[in-house]
Amino acid sequence: MKPIIKIMSVPGLLLGFLIGCQQVPELESEFILKAASFNQEDTAIANQFGCSEKPQVFQFAADSTVQSLHYTVYKLNQGEWEVQWTGDQSLSGTRGRIAVYSDSLPAGYTLILQCDNICVKDELRVDDPDFTMPEDAVLSTASLKQEIPFQLNEEIPVILQRISTENDTILVDLEQFFKPDTFAKQDDVWALTLIFQGSDHSLQLPS
Repeated sequence: MKPIIKIMSVPGLLLGFLIGCQQVPELESEFILKAASFNQEDTAIANQFGCSEKPQVFQFAADSTVQSLHYTVYKLNQGEWEVQWTGDQSLSGTRGRIAVYSDSLPAGYTLILQCDNICVKDELRVDDPDFTMPEDAVLSTASLKQEIPFQLNEEIPVILQRISTENDTILVDLEQFFKPDTFAKQDDVWALTLIFQGSDHSLQLPS
């Protein structure tokens, strides 16, 4: 009987090996963030919250290890990013959409988070709401366009906006968030970043 057992175990091991190979992709969870189109559901939600302008919409997919979304609005001050506003929202699911309205810039942003049929609105305000746009100023905006993978607790710039009075035709780029010294000193620059947080990670809000 022993030879029969050995013969039968070879196909069994091979089958187990093949099944194991097929299951490997399912064990790997991939976090994805990408731009999305403004659809009818977004419009209905925007109307409910009193938002009329067309927003930048981002769509995310994660897993149950992601517990909350942390967002920060920065303003460039003498070549360094200065925190203007931070907030946290708990996530009730692993997939959702984030609509960002910047029509009130430079007073701030309005963010609407959709996740598992729950919608939350937050107004992100900066410290200079009385700022007025100079007549000869040019507003340049860079936002996330392509699909990107992300890691837990990684800070991701999704919107970068510059108000410049210089005759500057160079477009802004999200990578400049990590190189703030590339902006001119006279430019007014804002950035919005997102961090998908786990249950064992929390960020303290500035006092």
